[in-house]
Amino acid sequence: MVLAASPLAMALGFYSVAVAVFLPLEGMPVTNLGAILTTFGLTMVTFSIPFAILSDRHGRKRIMLAGAFIASWVFAVPGLTSDFFLLELSAVFGGMGEAMYLATWNAYLADTASEEVRPAVFSLSFVTFTFTYGLGSFLPGLFPLFPVSLREAHRLTFIGLGLASLLTPLAAFRWASDVKPTKSRRGILPRKSLGIIAKFSVSNMLIALGAGLIIPLIPTWFLVRFNETDVFSGPLIAASSIAMGVAAVASPWIARRFGLVRGIVMTQLLSTIFLLAMPFSSAAPVAGSLYVVRSMLMNMSSPLGDTFLMNKVAEDERATASSFNVVIWRLPNAASTVVGGSLLSSGNLSLPFYLCTILYVISILLFYTLFRRAD
Repeated sequence: MVLAASPLAMALGFYSVAVAVFLPLEGMPVTNLGAILTTFGLTMVTFSIPFAILSDRHGRKRIMLAGAFIASWVFAVPGLTSDFFLLELSAVFGGMGEAMYLATWNAYLADTASEEVRPAVFSLSFVTFTFTYGLGSFLPGLFPLFPVSLREAHRLTFIGLGLASLLTPLAAFRWASDVKPTKSRRGILPRKSLGIIAKFSVSNMLIALGAGLIIPLIPTWFLVRFNETDVFSGPLIAASSIAMGVAAVASPWIARRFGLVRGIVMTQLLSTIFLLAMPFSSAAPVAGSLYVVRSMLMNMSSPLGDTFLMNKVAEDERATASSFNVVIWRLPNAASTVVGGSLLSSGNLSLPFYLCTILYVISILLFYTLFRRAD
């Protein structure tokens, strides 16, 4: 099932990089681009918790399958139209599909793996996702070799990857276990795990707020700062994804050597240093190298965080806990992307990095204060 998610992850990798450059090349203002990304995120937030509650009550498979199917078609839309209204509408459906898939994914992995191997399972999932996401991100780097224009190459790839990602729901239909919690709660709120979710989400919210200011707009930043299209930023995102995947192999070792909490804090603090150095770069290759190291270190903590949360919450509240965490991430992340887009449009190319750094440091210190004895 982890490997079956690869086609969808590849389509998402291309979409995330290419749409941020392709739409401005089509004449869309950066502010409108930020609005589309925000709509995607806000819709995902709206539907995440309801689908997670259904997952905790009735099982994971059908919701995960439907979400993958919807998302597959959405990834093809930019190849068919550049109309702002239609792209906004596709963002609504895309957010819904992502909510259905992601609301069940971590709970599915936790339900099908024992606590002893969970760090390795979540690392395997993260490595697989980042590698295939990176392959999708790398594709724009090949466009100069295509016998068509840059815009036409984008359109064809959007459509082709959208169709290819249909393999993920087909694989889920064939191979996914219809896992259900042994006990099914009736209430909406995850009462047994509410305390741990609230603490975890507060620190995660600050990370999300900071990241939204610049991380989704990195390809756009390279375009306006160094005049580099996704022919440059696509392979860069791919390199960062591959580096993240390689680094995540070490996550289980970090968990054993330092513990989950200290491992998360250590990797996030180191990554923040490289993020802060990016706006001081004088050339795109220098900034790109810093971004790769930053991404590698920050995302080493991702499987550790997923493992930590799934270990701490009750079995029949895992999907809801995961969705609460995603909602707390997506809401400020989507909102701050609009702010980041506005700052870039107004020529403030360094301020998003400074604000992001401040929020990261506050979040990391808060997380350590809340959970330093949790291991």
